[in-house]
Amino acid sequence: MAENLAQLFRESAEKFKNKPAFLYKDAQKNYLPINYSELYEAGVNLAEALIELGIQSRDHVALLADNRVEWIIADYGIIMTGAADVPRGTDITDSEIVYIVSHSESEVVFIENDKMLEKFNRNKSQLGKVKTIIVMDKESEAPGVLKMYDLIEKGKGLRASGSRKVEDRVASIKPEDLFTLIYTSGTTGLPKGVQLRHSNMMHQVLNVTPMLKINAEAKLLSILPVWHVFERVVEYVCISIGAATYYTNVRDLRQDLATVKPTFMGSAPRLWENIYNGIYTRINDPSQTPAIRRGLFKLAYFFSDKKNAAVRFITGKEVDYTGRNPIVSLFYGILMLVQLVLTGPFTLTVASSIAAYILAPTEFSYLSLPLYILAGLGVFFNSATLDKIVLSKIRTATGGRLKASISGGGALPRHVDEFFNNIGINVLEGYGMTETSPVLSVRTFQKLIIGSVGSIVPKTHLQIRNDNNEILTEIDANGKVIKGKLGRKGVVFVNGPQVMKGYFKNEEATSKALVDGWMNTGDMGMINFKHTLTLTGRAKDTVVLLGGENVEPVPIENKLQESVYISQCMIIGQDQKNLGAIIVPDFEKLEEWAKENGVDTSNKEALIDNAKVVDLYKKEIKALNNAKNGFKSFEQVTPFFIVSKPFEVGDELNNMLKMKRHVIAEKYADKIKKVYTDK
Repeated sequence: MAENLAQLFRESAEKFKNKPAFLYKDAQKNYLPINYSELYEAGVNLAEALIELGIQSRDHVALLADNRVEWIIADYGIIMTGAADVPRGTDITDSEIVYIVSHSESEVVFIENDKMLEKFNRNKSQLGKVKTIIVMDKESEAPGVLKMYDLIEKGKGLRASGSRKVEDRVASIKPEDLFTLIYTSGTTGLPKGVQLRHSNMMHQVLNVTPMLKINAEAKLLSILPVWHVFERVVEYVCISIGAATYYTNVRDLRQDLATVKPTFMGSAPRLWENIYNGIYTRINDPSQTPAIRRGLFKLAYFFSDKKNAAVRFITGKEVDYTGRNPIVSLFYGILMLVQLVLTGPFTLTVASSIAAYILAPTEFSYLSLPLYILAGLGVFFNSATLDKIVLSKIRTATGGRLKASISGGGALPRHVDEFFNNIGINVLEGYGMTETSPVLSVRTFQKLIIGSVGSIVPKTHLQIRNDNNEILTEIDANGKVIKGKLGRKGVVFVNGPQVMKGYFKNEEATSKALVDGWMNTGDMGMINFKHTLTLTGRAKDTVVLLGGENVEPVPIENKLQESVYISQCMIIGQDQKNLGAIIVPDFEKLEEWAKENGVDTSNKEALIDNAKVVDLYKKEIKALNNAKNGFKSFEQVTPFFIVSKPFEVGDELNNMLKMKRHVIAEKYADKIKKVYTDK
């Protein structure tokens, strides 16, 4: 069995040989395959040439490129030299190029294409230690640099002459050696270099794969940034089982879903939010969806929602945060059973027909005809029929064979989560961080519990601690509760074989994050009564009000974003008497409303300051963020202001679309001060 990634690459080539490993597009956007043998040979040949160039074991090699077949070839080549890659996408900023390449001590840099090379060359004067630049694109015409495909040919020649330096390097790789050094986007300060070892990733491959039930026949679409560790673990899992990975992008996603008909895909919550919003925008637009079809969709979703809610409770897959009373559960279970009969696949027809047949020879025979009529109506009004007529069409848009999407990189809003699971697209939400390689927990098909991020990955030791560092709940490496109680909320700490070595050249940050081998995730959570992990917010995102109340902003933000008029929002209120919010409108929807209500839309700034618009948002906030929806009085937003500029990557958002709260707070500091002063 492979002990490191280089050995895994060799084993997969031997086992899966001519099976397609990765599929990429040519200039006409047709998919072309590279099989496992070809991929391994290209990687070995490249590694041989890189060794000849002078790359040593445990060197760091920068890799600045997006999802493409050359990326995985370069990854193979670098790892098989015994070195570690330092990956980043082409959206890297100038300052990040200078900092990351310099800080990582990379002397060799792989660059995707001539356009990326131009960006790199703007900063070259500040990168004196860089000795070699390798351009990956076959079509590159850049002078004065090495070309990756030339190096592959050179390595092929070296091996034809008998060189076998790669085999010696692979044999010398230790489980504790780094395979990558990933610089976190971070929401605060300079990026930190996360050192991940071969043993970290091999734990993921060996333990996450069985949880997902992916096999060699799987087809996966690769859409997340390939340099991000979540996408990498998905790709390494595929390599380990002989599955095929198809590279795509946001622009081509719709067409590629139809062409590839994937069975799995890794995704970020934002993708499903966008699809969800797109579906409802289309459904609610009379010009796109006639009233009859809109009503049919709502009816189909109603039946599916009620049927699935009943099935989840009856089968024990309904999340339990408090430890439900058995008697209450019994009566609720009876109610859910009735709900299932009324909405399940032909259950109403069967139950009504049996009742009519039994009553026919009795004094209640007069009930038989109404019951048979009800049975007839049940043929149409049931979750299975309506699913086939309506909801299956949505699934067809994903290719029709999607077994599940593995969602990570952020919290999936509850209403989006429920929607897709209810229409038959399983969302296996997971949880982790770059520092944990990344997977700490993930939902499985056997335990797909909405409202949680799934079961703890085997061999992971987890603790929930309070502010005094006292253990509230502890789960051992076998998944058993060995200390404390379930349902206690605190900060999540983890210890396990997936935890990073530390931050490169940053002992201070390492000592804060890792204490006695325990990683402080900075996330708030609990082990619920279904023995899965539920996250409740970020410890450092927590807003502490003047009265001492601690408020988790994410659930409130998710709820507010259910409004069709709110695209983005951020909760504010640190050290204030009450919560406030910064609102970014969905201008398309707002302008539709404005035209219907006689409000001028020619100037966005004037639009968001209009009294009618402000009143609209006040009502939207009040309708969503209230006691009826489970928000305590101190969790309810009162002051707010609207801004016209969306939160964007590289400014208010990091590369994983998470808000840089401190940046947003600084940017709108004057408005925040004013909204509380005016109040």
